[in-house]
Formats: sequence, C-alpha cells, structure tokens
Amino acid sequence: MEPAQGPARVVMVVPNRIDGDSRVQKAAASIAAAGWETHLIGVSVSGKQEPYEQDGATIHKIPLPKMDPPRSLRRHVAAFRFPFAYSDIERARRRERHLKAARLELAALRGGGPVRGGVRLPLLVHRVGRRLERAWVGRRVRQTKARERYLGGEGRLERIERAWWGGLLGDRAWRRLDVSMQRFELAFRPEILRLEPDLLHAHDAYSIGVCVRAAEQLRRWGKTVKVVYDAHEFVPGHEGLPPNKLEAQSRWERQYLPGADAVVTVSHPLAALLRERHGLDREPSVVYNAPLAHPAPRPDPGDLRTDLGLDDETPLAVYIGWASPERQLEVMIEAARLVPGLHVAFMVSRHDTNPYVKRLVALGEEHGIADRLHFRGYVAYEDLPRFISTADMGIHPMPTGSVNHEIALPNKFFEYCHARLPLIVTTVKTLSEEVRRLGNGEVFTSGDPRSLADAMRRIIADKDGYRRAYKDPALLEEYSWEHQALEYVRVYERLIGPAPTSGPSA
Repeated sequence: MEPAQGPARVVMVVPNRIDGDSRVQKAAASIAAAGWETHLIGVSVSGKQEPYEQDGATIHKIPLPKMDPPRSLRRHVAAFRFPFAYSDIERARRRERHLKAARLELAALRGGGPVRGGVRLPLLVHRVGRRLERAWVGRRVRQTKARERYLGGEGRLERIERAWWGGLLGDRAWRRLDVSMQRFELAFRPEILRLEPDLLHAHDAYSIGVCVRAAEQLRRWGKTVKVVYDAHEFVPGHEGLPPNKLEAQSRWERQYLPGADAVVTVSHPLAALLRERHGLDREPSVVYNAPLAHPAPRPDPGDLRTDLGLDDETPLAVYIGWASPERQLEVMIEAARLVPGLHVAFMVSRHDTNPYVKRLVALGEEHGIADRLHFRGYVAYEDLPRFISTADMGIHPMPTGSVNHEIALPNKFFEYCHARLPLIVTTVKTLSEEVRRLGNGEVFTSGDPRSLADAMRRIIADKDGYRRAYKDPALLEEYSWEHQALEYVRVYERLIGPAPTSGPSA
C-alpha cells in the first residue's frame, strides 16, 4: 500500500443521519479546519449514496442494508404457538384487502347484473366459498396479529437466551442478539477501506466495532491506522433499548473498545465510569458538546419571541430537543397552568407529525392554556443560542434515576448558557450541581409541577440576577465548541502527529 501524500486522512463514522447530530457535525468541521483531510460517514435514508461537502469535510451518506432479525428463542416458540400465521403482518393485511374485494364481487353477483360469456356458478356456491375463505383467512390473520403481540413481549425466554449465548460466546454474544452492528458494518466498511484513513473516529457505540475491525483489515494490508472512540453515553445505562439490544450493544462495546487507541467522551463522570468499566490505563479525554461561540457569518435567523409574536413583557420559557414520553415534557404544561401569563415554546423534532407532540397539544387544550403553548421545529445549531436568547428561561425536565441522566451535561445546558438564559433543571446529579455552582438557575423535583412552577416564578422575579453568571467571559469561553475542540486536536496530535494548521476554528 502506497504511503499517503499530503495531510493525514481522518474518517469519522456515526450510526445516524448526521443532520441532527450537532456534535458530529462540529467535530468534522473542527478537524477539517485544523488541516486534516476529513470524511464523515453516516446513514442515508433515501436508498442511495449521498456524497456532499460541508464545512470543509466530505460527507458520505450510505443506506443500510435490510436484514432479518436474529432467529430468537421467542420466534422459535412463536412458530409452534401460531402455526397458521402469515409470514408477516403486511401479508395478512393484503389478504384482508383481498377478502374485502371478494365481498364487493359477491354483492355485485347478488345484484343479478348481466354476464356475457364464461361459466356462471350458482350464487350459493360463491357464498359458501367466500364464507369458507373468510373463516380460514380470518383465523390466519388473528394468529398473525397474536404472534406480533407475542413477539413484542419480553420476559423469561429473553433472559434464558441472553444467559445461554453469553455463557457460550462471551462478549461475542452480540451476534446472536441483534443485527444492527452487522447492518452498519455491511454499509460502512467498504467505504472505510476505500478511503484508507490514517485515523478512524468512531462516534457512539455502534461505530466502535465497525472501526476497529476495519482498522485491523487495513493493518493487514500494511496501512498504519489509529482509532479514536467517542463515547456519547454510558451504554449499559441506556434505558431506551430493548434488553436484547442493550445486551448486544454493551457486549459489542466491551469487545472492541480495547482496540481503540484513545477514548473521548462528553462528561467527567462518564469518563470515570468508562475507565472503571473497561479497565482503561488512563481516563478518557472530555469534550463537552458545547455550541459555537463565534459561528461564521450567517443570515439573521430572527428570534424566538418575535417569531411567536410576543411582546417583551410576556414571560417566555423554552425547551429545545427531542420530544418523547421518556422526556416527561407534560410536567412543563402542568406547571405552566400554575403560572399565569407564562408562555412555553417547545422547539422539537417533527413538531407537526410526532404523536407525542399531539398528546402535549391535547393536554394544553384540556387545561385551557393551548394559546400559551407553542410548538415549532429546530433551527440550525449555529443559530440556536442567538435565536432563543429572547426567552426568559430555558428548561430541561430530564427525569432522575437513569445513570446516563445523572452523569450528563447535555448540549441543552451549554446552548442555554450561550443564550444567557436562566436555567431550570431537575435534581439529576451532574447537571443540578453545575447549575447550583454557577448560580445561573433553579433546581426542581423531577416530575413535580408545583416544584417547577415555583422555580419558574423565582426566575421571572429576578431574571437579571440569574444572568450575572454569564458576565464572566471565561465561563462561556470554556463552554464553547472552539475551546472544547482543542482537546480533539490534542488527542489527534498524540496519535498521528501535529495538526497541519495552528488549530480548529469555526
């Protein structure tokens, strides 16, 4: 293999669509600005490859291949319990549509319309045939629906399965529990090998094995390549995954993390957890998911208050981020009805189609405050702090209890800070400790509307007091992406030599 010419080539890999992942986009832009040739591989949902340039990096979006789920113990049992079920629910629905069409044909025959040519069977034969068909197809459809409900279950069978494969294969048990890792590898590996990187940067757990295995292949070909693992969360504490997927992803990470030459993560508590769990020689580097302090000149995005048509005297709270039941956004609506005149803006994904958002809208109507609730989509991450800066407070009702919640310093925290907004957060450990240390907000009891309403009233009564923390320029400098990205550069330089330019810029 010929040695690379020019600056070292970096290939970042992320198991998502890239578009909504500001950390990954900023990371690629910063590494490109530092002078390294930068490529970012992610998922295409269009069914075709989508290459394009963005902020100095080359983006490669690649569709994931379809694969059947693992032949689980529950699926084997389901085959015996529901022997007459159709192969999938869509086929059952097609058969139901066929029956409806047959009923229409029978109704036409009852009408006695003219028939030209061919053999016309007695109406009784048609009726008996349709009745038998309905009985048979109906039974198969009912079994198919029952099987789908059964397959969605979780219990003793899965525990037996995880114990069996874990005992037999150890950390390689991921192969028998989930196909997600294989889908990502089938999609991304050919492009990684074609690019022949000097450094592979694996964002999130799904990417680590893909990158380590590709690096091993490149080394067999004679190519020197380093691997950086960017852990965005504590995988064993991910409560949103089904148990088999969680077990598979945890074992996948544990099998391949030792193949990384450096580990980076998003908070110091998570760095300590990773070092303890994986027996690392050194604590991972920390890069906060902070916003850009000095984004490149862009068209004026406007501001949230003007966008909503509210005057300066109207109290306004904002939430930004994903909208889903586990975020417990209902507490904000329950609290808002206890604070007269308070408007709440939800800047969330799929605000006009998300079923959960529709439930929030209905809750507002039920409480008679629908006119004080506003739902709209995201703005570009470069514009976000400036856009929301006219609100009076930023809220993050992150529920307590989850390991990942307790150790998180989420991007919302930094975005609210750069918008110079007073914050209201729950009693999750790391986030609440930081808010109390800075004095830039209030802490409320998770899930308690009255506690949140009290915090809202305190913010409204002394907005300027909570903003005093932002008068220290060193705080927002530390909490800027430009400052945080320097740690990426230090990690890269330790692995592949000095940056071609003096450092990252936005």
